[in-house]
Amino acid sequence: MFNKLYVVTLLLVTTPTFGQDADTTDFEEEGGNEMFTSVDLSYSQDKGNTDFLSLYYGFSFSVLGDLGSLTDTEFSINFSRSDDKLDGESFSDDQSLTSQFDLWANQRISPFLFFQKSYDKTIGLENRMNAGAGAKIGLLKGFSISYAFLFEKESYKMETNEISGVDSTLEEADGYYYYEDYYVYDTTYSSGTTDSSFFRHSIRPKYKVKLFDGNVVFDYRFYFKPRIDNFDDYLLEHELKISIVTFYEALSVDFNYTNKYNARYDGVSIVNPDTGLDYLDTDENISVGLSFMF
Repeated sequence: MFNKLYVVTLLLVTTPTFGQDADTTDFEEEGGNEMFTSVDLSYSQDKGNTDFLSLYYGFSFSVLGDLGSLTDTEFSINFSRSDDKLDGESFSDDQSLTSQFDLWANQRISPFLFFQKSYDKTIGLENRMNAGAGAKIGLLKGFSISYAFLFEKESYKMETNEISGVDSTLEEADGYYYYEDYYVYDTTYSSGTTDSSFFRHSIRPKYKVKLFDGNVVFDYRFYFKPRIDNFDDYLLEHELKISIVTFYEALSVDFNYTNKYNARYDGVSIVNPDTGLDYLDTDENISVGLSFMF
């Protein structure tokens, strides 16, 4: 019987990377091309009074430097996969593959190409593909903003309980008659997968600063992603990471917070067919962990 058996954080190189623009400032002075790879594995299982299984694995690879006549370039690819089950039922099931190519990555203006393929079945997202181009511009010290024009294809799994119309009944009270309206619901749910293709804006302000001789890193990013043909359908994403180096230089404490809002679920009853409950429009995550560099 396993009880809290962990195999966690197998890191070949723990260089922090982000899907849209990794910070390469520390490597500018080394010259030539630099290559970084990291692999993360996590396994956790509880059996007995609690039946819980958690699997996570990730891979990151980036190359920094000159590519022929293209100077100060960066190519990165990042993959992550989470699969958690509680009492045999899916608790989280998501995956993301992201690739990006940046030209003049450390300059004030940096064009980039972007591709991402992902899913998150806990929110009904069966598949999402983003591909596009954009540019980042540095404004003030530590502050930058980027814009990307994306083509998106997505599939959602859902059930809906649609209002089919309004009916009226004739009521009597105190000798007076009046009509009372009430909603009539379709007795059968519409279910299945909805597929759509469209274009989306992606606007991302970012503030990143290193304090106390680089021992504290504060990194905050905010994404606003409206559909071009319908600004009422948009995504909002907040990402905050604070990394603090401890007394041992190779060991740091990382605080991460994410908040994701999906306007398609705001004020609309869309049922998760696996749980029978409505999808919520906001998801939050807070995590605190340790990072080892070697």
